[in-house]
Amino acid sequence: MDRKMQGLTSKKEQDERILAEIERLNDILKNIHESKRKIAKELINNIAFMSVTLQDLQELIKIQGPIVNFEQGSQKMLVENPAQKSYNTMINRFTTATKQLFELLPKDLVDIIPTGTQKQEDMPKDRLQEFKKKYNDVH
Repeated sequence: MDRKMQGLTSKKEQDERILAEIERLNDILKNIHESKRKIAKELINNIAFMSVTLQDLQELIKIQGPIVNFEQGSQKMLVENPAQKSYNTMINRFTTATKQLFELLPKDLVDIIPTGTQKQEDMPKDRLQEFKKKYNDVH
């Protein structure tokens, strides 16, 4: 079955999307210290690949569903979609790699607010204090 029938983009389109994601991440992370750039470059390349792959897996899961029919000989059963399994594994690795990448940024540039939609002054004080403590313990 070809990539289009599976709901996936062509290799060329995938490569273009990966390069665009690498450029986007490089722009966001331009303040990483020179001594950490080699590590950052490898992480950025892997994160860009995973980001695009996760998007493709999401589309495949939307098309096929999280459960698929599996046939082997006379056996027929419903099983978890292999794309769902891959997605679940990769999203964890993506999250870990993203965290490692952002830890390379200077501390004064790291946003300590847990969500992008909440402002520091809008967060309950005890929740903000708890997050700051956890964040400082990690670093």
